[in-house]
Amino acid sequence: MLDNKLPGLERLRVLLVEDDMFAQRLAASVLRQLGVRDLTIVKDGQAAIDLLGTTQIQFDLIVSDWNMPKVTGLDLLKHVRKTWVNMPFLMLTGNANEEFVITARENKVNAYVIKPFSAGQLQQKLAVMFNIRLPGT
Repeated sequence: MLDNKLPGLERLRVLLVEDDMFAQRLAASVLRQLGVRDLTIVKDGQAAIDLLGTTQIQFDLIVSDWNMPKVTGLDLLKHVRKTWVNMPFLMLTGNANEEFVITARENKVNAYVIKPFSAGQLQQKLAVMFNIRLPGT
């Protein structure tokens, strides 16, 4: 359990895209522990694309699983980059091989976290993405 919320995350509108219910609950719980208040959760990449195309909500961060049926996290990232070039995008993946890293970077992912991940790992990635200094650093 983390004691420190990341300053500024309480103002972010975050879209979490995860098809696995356990991983979805874990990621949502950690994001809330870190201070995220405005969290929208969808179950797959297609639902995220549909939501992004119809909602008036301007998301500040997308956190997405890589491996999902129909529309993968990579497909979602490519879709997002067509319209929102600078949208912070954090990928969650169980695959840490070199090909994944190269593909993710080529498609301008901001950061990725390998599953299973700890709250501290997600905290560190978000701190770097949003230029937040962690206590004790």
